[in-house]
Amino acid sequence: MNLHVVPDSPFSNKFYSNLVELSLSDNNRVIVRSNQTNLKYIRQNLPIAPLYSSQFSALVGDTRQYEKVFIHQLSPLMYRWIARHEFRELNWMVWGTDVYNLPDLDYNFYEDITREWVRQDFSLETWLFKAKVLLTNSYFKNQAYAKIDNALTWMVSEYDFIKSNIPSFKGAHQFFFYENEVPYNTLDDLIKTGSKRSEIPVYIIGNSGTPTNNHLDAVKVVVESGIKADLVIPVSYGDKKYIQFLKRNLAHYQYGKIEFIDRYMPFEEYLNFLYRVDGLIMNTIRPQGYGNIFIMLYLGKPVFLNKKNISLRDIEDNGIVCSKLTAEDLNRLHQKCDKNVISQFLSHEKLGGIYSKLFS
Repeated sequence: MNLHVVPDSPFSNKFYSNLVELSLSDNNRVIVRSNQTNLKYIRQNLPIAPLYSSQFSALVGDTRQYEKVFIHQLSPLMYRWIARHEFRELNWMVWGTDVYNLPDLDYNFYEDITREWVRQDFSLETWLFKAKVLLTNSYFKNQAYAKIDNALTWMVSEYDFIKSNIPSFKGAHQFFFYENEVPYNTLDDLIKTGSKRSEIPVYIIGNSGTPTNNHLDAVKVVVESGIKADLVIPVSYGDKKYIQFLKRNLAHYQYGKIEFIDRYMPFEEYLNFLYRVDGLIMNTIRPQGYGNIFIMLYLGKPVFLNKKNISLRDIEDNGIVCSKLTAEDLNRLHQKCDKNVISQFLSHEKLGGIYSKLFS
């Protein structure tokens, strides 16, 4: 029997659905760690409890009874729980936010314009979170990471980043990816052909209202390239102050229309929204938004990445065609990524084999 400690998330919902589909759910106990009483994103009837509660302890029991324990999204608030338990094998299912948003991580993920905003910004919520980690969990950090046997991510570069920035982590790398709500090879059935959005190119910038997208720095590159383009910026979630900052500073964009998408779209609607634009600009230095990136590449749309993006090596090593976010590449005819590269690299069938190997 394996144990999975998961957050309430669409990714957790799809993960459990795959366990059920592959007849692996009986060998894998999944417990949702949450301070909420009801599940919001997970549609299955899974047990839920706060991490540091007698109810959670009763649900888990002795952690040594499990052949493998998998922690999905390792929050710094879990350090104490990990340090105080023993495991036969402990696995960290990496989400990104549990790597690049660590409170004590010293790494610059911001380009010049955005970095100035981050330098001046003060978030009480962020400060309180850091204080909570410091007071309740920081002491256990090194003990926790030292217990991890494997970090699971599809990116070797992400694994290398973990090793370089968390010295107490000594675990090995294993390949894993979280699947979108709909497998890539079925996306074509959901596409509804329609008219083009605009006579000039339409580019999506970023995947959320978070400063790691370096939106203003991306727009600066677009303007300097000399192209005219309509820009669409998804801000259905993120930092409210940063989103207001974006709207103020982009109000005078003169090289096309600009639109902020501030509502959540169901998957099929969002897929068709992506299909009707001409490309995606992801100006992140940290890996981010790969669900959007891979869907756009599968649809034959160009994706422009920050040339300092940590994960570029993995993109190139796997034969995935992306452009760099430069004036030259924005003005160049774009080579399409072969959709078969995406569908085979992240196929439902491939993932089934990975599940059987890891969770049987």
